[in-house]
Amino acid sequence: MVYVSYSFRRYLRCSRQFTREFLKELDAIPARVLAIVCDGQKGHSARLLGVSDEFVHHSCKAYGAVATVDRADACSVPTPEVRVHNLTFDLSEYGYDDCRGEDAAPEYFHMKIFGNARYRYLALAVPRNESKLVKVLKVVLDQSVMRNIFQACHNVYKPESEPPISDNCALRLMKFNPRLFEVKLSQRMVNVTYVEDVDIFVVTEGEAARWVNFRSGMNINLALKGLQSLGQFIRLAASAQGEKAIVNALLFKFNHARSNVDEYLRSGLRETMYT
Repeated sequence: MVYVSYSFRRYLRCSRQFTREFLKELDAIPARVLAIVCDGQKGHSARLLGVSDEFVHHSCKAYGAVATVDRADACSVPTPEVRVHNLTFDLSEYGYDDCRGEDAAPEYFHMKIFGNARYRYLALAVPRNESKLVKVLKVVLDQSVMRNIFQACHNVYKPESEPPISDNCALRLMKFNPRLFEVKLSQRMVNVTYVEDVDIFVVTEGEAARWVNFRSGMNINLALKGLQSLGQFIRLAASAQGEKAIVNALLFKFNHARSNVDEYLRSGLRETMYT
């Protein structure tokens, strides 16, 4: 958490963990305070400062699954990401012979391989549809189905310089979602507030304000877009005198946060996975 007062040089503080002891320090500051909470989706700082922990969950109209492989013997060297589109899977060897019947809607998947040589991530996403293949992968109980899909996709589309994922490696080192889940964006209902009694503005940023339950390798972009309005909000909050000016500052930050959510719901997965 970060908190800022009028006297930036004197009162700019950063803390990895917010505790109740900080409340006493905030009360002792003889000026207006801006507290920026950025301790992630599981943090407690916002609640301690009086901000509700209630989130609104928006559907991204897609299903997804993610796998990770941690090769301890490899170096953390960045590698280019790989995107593959229009994928489909044959599950006949698992007994699902009718997954591609004539009445099935198109079920094209999109895959991304990203990360570094040690920590390898594989993400699969498909626009929401009711095809037989998607229905099967949403409820399949045999975990080997998704594991084999991730392993096969990696070995076919990986860079030539990267070693394949062996059966032994997949069994020992791969962690993955055993079935498709609905991709959702969670947004804190109240991302900015003002506590009049102690003259404190509280604003949440990063995953403390909004987060997606699907790792695409570009999740940080959603947090960075939220910071674009922070400078202007600090100026508005610092100079706000009177109820109208305070409300205008709060509305400015709230509206910007809402526009970021709307933009991601419209085009977030298209930019990060579908193109």
